[in-house]
Amino acid sequence: MLYGFPVYWITGVSLFVPLFFGTVMAAFMVLRGHLRAVPGTLCWAALLCWIAVCLVSVTDFLQFAEFTQRLSDLVAVGISAAYYANARETLRLPHLLRGFIVIWTTVVVLGVLATQFPNFRLTTPLAYIVPRSLLNNEVMYEFAMPRLAEVQDPWGAEEPFVRPAAPFPYTNSWGMAYALLTPVMLLVWTRLSSRPKKFLLALALAVSVYPAAQTSNRGMLIALVIFALFVAARFVIAGSVRTALGVLSLLAASTAAAAAAGVFSSISERQAVSHTTSGRGEIYRETFEKTLQSPVVGWATPSMDPSIGIALGTQGYAWTLMFCYGFLGLVLFYVFLSRVLLATWRLAGTTAYVLQGIVATVGCTIWFYGLGTTQCLILVLAASALARAAVDGGDIDG
Repeated sequence: MLYGFPVYWITGVSLFVPLFFGTVMAAFMVLRGHLRAVPGTLCWAALLCWIAVCLVSVTDFLQFAEFTQRLSDLVAVGISAAYYANARETLRLPHLLRGFIVIWTTVVVLGVLATQFPNFRLTTPLAYIVPRSLLNNEVMYEFAMPRLAEVQDPWGAEEPFVRPAAPFPYTNSWGMAYALLTPVMLLVWTRLSSRPKKFLLALALAVSVYPAAQTSNRGMLIALVIFALFVAARFVIAGSVRTALGVLSLLAASTAAAAAAGVFSSISERQAVSHTTSGRGEIYRETFEKTLQSPVVGWATPSMDPSIGIALGTQGYAWTLMFCYGFLGLVLFYVFLSRVLLATWRLAGTTAYVLQGIVATVGCTIWFYGLGTTQCLILVLAASALARAAVDGGDIDG
């Protein structure tokens, strides 16, 4: 699921990968038997069971198909976490980190290409196989013929905004993946013993700043700041004040570099013509009021609001959970995050703090950021690595 990430994007089959590998892993676990549940497993299972109950809100076939796709992805993600937790003899943390490297590298490379070829769309093999009628579906079209960038040309802008998106349909998904995995890449850098590898990764990190800056993405910057502050706080609590100051110094230097590169001015320029802040406020208000009409089981899937022109239950995964699965769906997701953090809080070391940072950052950012299947997979695998270490006695590298 991780190592083949770029291949699945190029071939257009990313939509089907979670279900395929989830089925394979489930079969292996059934054959093996003697499975164990680590902290967070039952919480995730409870969330999935509640989502299944919310099927009662489905009203037509298209809604059923979308609901089923979302649920199957979440089931596959949960199976992946359970598989990692039970494969402690064969899957260790370096295997997971190398998978994260593949995803991050794909994100950065395609991000750079997006800045150079913003109007390019890839025609994948899937586009030649699926019926033309299915290509009229927006989701299927974005997977079969993915674009490299979101090109936005709002009224009043001096020139279009080219915002990297690939290997995801939207720029915000790119930003979420970048925010979650870039601190992991810094962790990987500290673990490398080869100087050439350290140099290459440092070069890749430096290059990644360019497409990240081109996204003019406020949420991505906020997520990175939250991540850095959380890790610094963990070091302070552990008594490593010097390391915490190092993390904060890196954050300050990155902020200064971003300002010098014009990132903040680019964000201000886009906000001046796009008015996304006020628009999001209206979407959130309408989403909350609509949820109050079905607070228990929600509405199953996001729903287009003609007066706004944007689907309610979008623009943030917390709102998706609330709108689609009621307030209990949102609560159960936070129960999962809280359970993982509380159960693994005693774990010490940079690796543990960074993986905990993924969990904490997701908890803070889902109010304005969506959580696609890949980003969700990153979250639950990080949680599984933490939980497995807590159960096995604190060896996070085991």
